[in-house]
Amino acid sequence: MFTGIDDVDWASMGHAYGDASDVPGLLRGLASPDPAEREIALDGMYGAVHHQGDVYDSTVACVPFLFQLVATAGLPGRGEIVELLRSIDGDGRDPEEMDFWSDDEEEYAAWAATLARAESDTRARSGMLLGLLGDPDAGLRCAVPGALVQLYGDPGAVLAALHERLAAEWDGGALRALAAAVGELGIRNPEFAERSGTALAALLTRGDGPGDPGLRLSALVQLARCAPGLLPERSAELAVEVMREAREAAEEADEAEAGSADAAGAASGRETPTMISYLRRLRASQRGSVKAPWATELLGELHRALGDRVGDRFALLEDQLRSPDWGQRREAIDMSGLLLTGWRGPYEESVRLLGEQLREADHRIVRWAASELERLYAIGGPAAGALAERVAAGPEFPPQARWHETSYGAALGALAAQGDARSVPGLVQVLRFGHVPEDLGDWIERMGPEAAPALVPVLVGRLARITPGRRPGRTEHLLKAAAATGSAEAVEPALRLLRASGDVARQARVPALRALARLGATAREALPELRALAVDGEPHHRVDAAAALWAVGGGADAVLPALSSGLAAEHWPQRYDALRLIARMGTGAATLLPVLRRLVASPEESGGWVEGALAVALWQAGRDTEECLPVLLRAWSAHPDNRPDVAGVWAGMGPAAGSAVPLVRQELAATRRHNNTGGTGRVRYRCADDERLLRHGRALLEACGG
Repeated sequence: MFTGIDDVDWASMGHAYGDASDVPGLLRGLASPDPAEREIALDGMYGAVHHQGDVYDSTVACVPFLFQLVATAGLPGRGEIVELLRSIDGDGRDPEEMDFWSDDEEEYAAWAATLARAESDTRARSGMLLGLLGDPDAGLRCAVPGALVQLYGDPGAVLAALHERLAAEWDGGALRALAAAVGELGIRNPEFAERSGTALAALLTRGDGPGDPGLRLSALVQLARCAPGLLPERSAELAVEVMREAREAAEEADEAEAGSADAAGAASGRETPTMISYLRRLRASQRGSVKAPWATELLGELHRALGDRVGDRFALLEDQLRSPDWGQRREAIDMSGLLLTGWRGPYEESVRLLGEQLREADHRIVRWAASELERLYAIGGPAAGALAERVAAGPEFPPQARWHETSYGAALGALAAQGDARSVPGLVQVLRFGHVPEDLGDWIERMGPEAAPALVPVLVGRLARITPGRRPGRTEHLLKAAAATGSAEAVEPALRLLRASGDVARQARVPALRALARLGATAREALPELRALAVDGEPHHRVDAAAALWAVGGGADAVLPALSSGLAAEHWPQRYDALRLIARMGTGAATLLPVLRRLVASPEESGGWVEGALAVALWQAGRDTEECLPVLLRAWSAHPDNRPDVAGVWAGMGPAAGSAVPLVRQELAATRRHNNTGGTGRVRYRCADDERLLRHGRALLEACGG
């Protein structure tokens, strides 16, 4: 071991924190019999020699010695060294897509050459890993399959070796690693996808034994990724069955995967002052009481791999939400946000089960579920009863300034987001002094006028206590909410901010103008100020002033000059706002049709999501079906965000929009929501916009005879 290490001039090399003279000590630390010393050495490798994924000349010089460590029979921790080597390789990274710290071309060339050497040296030695697939160390056996797929240049030989090892392996973690590697090989090498899929499909009939829990679930995940055509019809049923068996086995054993490779590194209970130790503790705390964490993680992967198979995905989600396993329900709550906002499907039962989580004693579960339901307000009806019950029970403690961060506050916000008047008493209490949600005004608008009498006093009272210029965000949210009630009592605070001077005016003018626009005719006393601002106000305020002026009854003649100026603005947000106001004015803005037609003729000036606002404005101002249909069709294709509004116009046109029916029928047949861009993780979509699109689309189809 370490043959030639002392012949390397380490001091002439560098890493993240200076010269690399300490690297031989780190390498020797990786071979220590003391687990803590090995962990400190590994942390040093990641922290200095391979800092945040960077590669230095010392990193490349380490590669042959790291392979010597991996080849040393009986040395513990070799699986972690294999993972380090994979990271050093970079997995096909492209230097041109990475940030480099210098504009010097020679420095860049040297850096790129170092990356290339790291890759070539790592891959040139990777063949020795083939002989380690059957090593006695289960942790190493978990790491080697994925490393071979990434590093070794003969995928056919790798697939044959993996297939052979599958027949002999007994450790659960290593079996799942083998299945994952077979699937990944098929994805990276499409010519092997069918062979990979066949090998994975065979695992579905093998069954899970005492030593290989979850092998079928792993195979399902990888089949969905590399060969979805081979997935069995009963995929969801099979996954649910495996999850249930995993829970039961874990409960009987009182520990999941005891003694297997999954427990390697954590079993000793060691603690070291390293980032590795911290991350291990963090992961353990996040897993909490999860009975089979590997199964929960695999199910998340299966959800993503199944993609548009919404029937299977909703069935899986519903089973997870019913699970007695805390971890599976936690994963299901998170997945519900992505699935329900991003895909169309039989959502009612999933939403109801999400609401059932509010009956849990664990406040974290309640808070997480309610937070997702707040985003799902457009389809949240099946959970409204559970939300209302939770809110009616009241908070455990008196309302706090940060009430929205509590489980009660999350449930209250979710109920209010649905426009449910049962949230009003709770809102009155928490809004007396606490946090003011940004979307409060939208919640109140959905509730309708019956909510106003109770909410107006607390909203106006808080506005009266705010000093102009202080807490501009809170002021804006309160003003928007007060205006949403439609009460004349909201006019005075809006006017007070509109008439402010200096810095206060610059901060508060737009929120005040938009509040007055919401208040409409009840704010007629603001007419003088609005007329002046629409003509002589700052250019970026004039369209907002015009919108308020139109809403309070100022007349088209006073509004149109500001709109004409807005359409000619350099920045598209002002043009967009002007187009939205033109659409609200309808034929009252007909004199602007020549300008709108000029913009239609210049798509480079009105492309993307703005084209939808332009098409709608052209229709509302001119009502010329023959002229508008081609513009609306173009806007539909220009950007998905245009579709709800465009579909609304077509629904209003009725049979005259018959030429749009094929597009709408195709959209309604899609399983993904129109604004689903394919994101994963914590991304959420505005399902309310998609539900509006679906309503308009169905109305058009009905008007045109289906």
